[in-house]
Amino acid sequence: MRHVLWMLLPLLAACQSESASPVSTVALAAPAAASGDYLRMKVDGVAWEADHDIFGAVHPKGYDKAVLIAGSFGPKDASEQAFNINLYDINAAGNYPVQTGNPKLHVAQLANLTPERFLSGGPMGFDMQVEIVEMQAAPTRLHVRFEGTLMGNDSHAVKITNGEFRYSE
Repeated sequence: MRHVLWMLLPLLAACQSESASPVSTVALAAPAAASGDYLRMKVDGVAWEADHDIFGAVHPKGYDKAVLIAGSFGPKDASEQAFNINLYDINAAGNYPVQTGNPKLHVAQLANLTPERFLSGGPMGFDMQVEIVEMQAAPTRLHVRFEGTLMGNDSHAVKITNGEFRYSE
């Protein structure tokens, strides 16, 4: 009986007479939730965090079970630093080696780290370890950790540590 009373209480309160003092309805905005999307890492020991164009995809149409992560830092001009990891034929979360010459054509690269080091990774060479912690296609949810080395066009081995990426639609 007590349970029924507790369930009826909100109904009784809603049925008050119209002579009761008017209640102002105020639409409260939901707390501004930060998007939570980020791409950050240490590049040769220096903190680097994307500040725009953070993007993730799990099995996008037109790709062979691809998992894509990307983000950029700095002004949207010729000096923009863009980072991406593209993995192919990925069916589940797990650990994936991403190395130059791999048969699945995975790739990792960082563009425009400096004017002299305009490309690290990609065709210059890379040796990364990527851990997909969480992946979901629709809506996209992606959490990835990574570390390793990207060879620069100037033959400098760029060390990536504490890499982490989160993205959700």
